[in-house]
Amino acid sequence: MHTITAPVFHTMLTNLDFVLGRGAEFASETGLDEGEFMQRRFAPDMLTLAEQIRQACAHATAAMSRLADAEAPEVKMDPDTDFASARARVAAALDHVDSFSADQLEGDPEREVIVKTRLGELTFGALDHVLHFAYPQVFFHVTTAYDLLRHEGVQIGKIDFLGAPMKSKLKDG
Repeated sequence: MHTITAPVFHTMLTNLDFVLGRGAEFASETGLDEGEFMQRRFAPDMLTLAEQIRQACAHATAAMSRLADAEAPEVKMDPDTDFASARARVAAALDHVDSFSADQLEGDPEREVIVKTRLGELTFGALDHVLHFAYPQVFFHVTTAYDLLRHEGVQIGKIDFLGAPMKSKLKDG
C-alpha cells in the first residue's frame, strides 16, 4: 500500500507546490492581489483555488492516515489568503505523507476503510479506497488548482503537472 500511495501523493503535492510557486511569481510580476487570486473559481458552484489546495492536501493526508489506522492531522479550515500560506499547507501535507513507513500501511488490501463525508459514511476495501476514492480526489483537486492557475495566465504546462519524475525521463537532444 505504501508503494502505491506515498510516492504518488508526494509527487502530486510536490507538483502542486511547484505550480503554486509559479503562481506566486506571476502574481508578484503582474501586481495581482494574492487574496483575490486565491478566491478564483471557474463557476459559482465550484470551489476556489484556496479550497482546491486545501482539499488536495486533506485527501492525501487523510488517505494515508486511514490506511495506517492513525490520527489524521487537524486541517486548518480557514482558506489560504496568499501563496505563502497555501504552500505552507502543502508542505505540512507532504511532511505527513512522508512520515509513514511501509510497515505502517501493511495489511490486507481488502481491510475495511471508512470515510466519513458530509453525506454519510462510505466503506471501502483498503485498495479500493486508494484507487477509487483517494486518487480521484487528490488528482481532481490538484488538476483544478493547476487549471485555475493556467487560466489566470501563469506560464505552466503539462510537464509541470507531471513533475520531476517525468522530467528526469526526458532525453537530451
